[in-house]
Amino acid sequence: MGLSRLQRQTAWTGARYVLGWVLVALAMAPAFTPEWNTLDWGLVVAGGLGLGVIGAAFELVAMPRFARDASPLRATLVRTGFYVVAWIAVAVVLLAWSLARNDGQGLTEGFARPEVQAYFHGPLFWLGVVVLMAASAVMNFGREVRLVLGPSALAALFVGRYRVPVREERAFLFLDLTDSTGIAQRLGPAEYHAFKNDFFRDVAAPILATGGQIYQYVGDEVVVTWRVKDGRLARHPAETVLLLDEAVAARAGRYRERYGEVPRYKAGLHAGDVVTAEVGTLKKDLVHTGDAVNVAARVEGQCHALGARLLASEAALGLAPLPAGLEAEEVGAVELRGRAGAVRLFRLLPLDAAAVNGTA
Repeated sequence: MGLSRLQRQTAWTGARYVLGWVLVALAMAPAFTPEWNTLDWGLVVAGGLGLGVIGAAFELVAMPRFARDASPLRATLVRTGFYVVAWIAVAVVLLAWSLARNDGQGLTEGFARPEVQAYFHGPLFWLGVVVLMAASAVMNFGREVRLVLGPSALAALFVGRYRVPVREERAFLFLDLTDSTGIAQRLGPAEYHAFKNDFFRDVAAPILATGGQIYQYVGDEVVVTWRVKDGRLARHPAETVLLLDEAVAARAGRYRERYGEVPRYKAGLHAGDVVTAEVGTLKKDLVHTGDAVNVAARVEGQCHALGARLLASEAALGLAPLPAGLEAEEVGAVELRGRAGAVRLFRLLPLDAAAVNGTA
């Protein structure tokens, strides 16, 4: 049986961590290798691979659980400390092993050699530690700020891309929790907030995987947007829902254990022209104004009436090839509240709502 979409995406993310650390090792090794030791590029690559595997396991397994309840400051400190300790450990082992291997000694003997001890107590090694710590702290802090503002929004606000309003084509996905009122009454305000927040966290990875960005949270709803270039997207936004189905299914046991409920949801998708502009002074934000936003919301509002979990307009359907596992079934032209003229809608099937959402 092949890997699921979520597993393939996780594997690709892990591979990028590994490649990134190999490049870091190749860049840093010449500057921080002692003069008395011949630079072994094979060992440098091995060190980068080791750090990459350790880092991928940390980021994909350990950190997501910790970061759910950690402040950005704590997450930054933990990440920085972890990578500095991991780098020191790998550097110590590889350098000692390199010398020991050349002289036919064991790792312990290599580490005990005077030149090795002198290096690890000398300025060159600790300069590398300080450089790595500073770089890691800056990058991890930037990562946390990026999560607060949103990946694309941070860059756009920083360079002032939308200080003057820009007309552009965008796709919008309105993703809404089903039966939110009943769940909120049963759980109570505090537990329902935790339930909803857990769901919103699970939405994040699928959105990033398909190149989208969270536009805003509205009550029990998350609004996702994609910037469309030349009428096309690299991956269809509907794939976000497929990846979310897998993410929720993977955590279904935890949802049931804590809340007695697994999130169920419906979504509406539309694309069209909007005007994007930067607003605010004390708190800057990006706002999308146009009929496309309103239509996407109305499309999602038709899900219950049309018996669909995922509805897409004709404009959204042609953004990219549909992902494997989905097929389009035309509903017909539907009149949407507050809009003149009907919109052709399509159910995107099959999405196994019963199996994925715990209603079986």
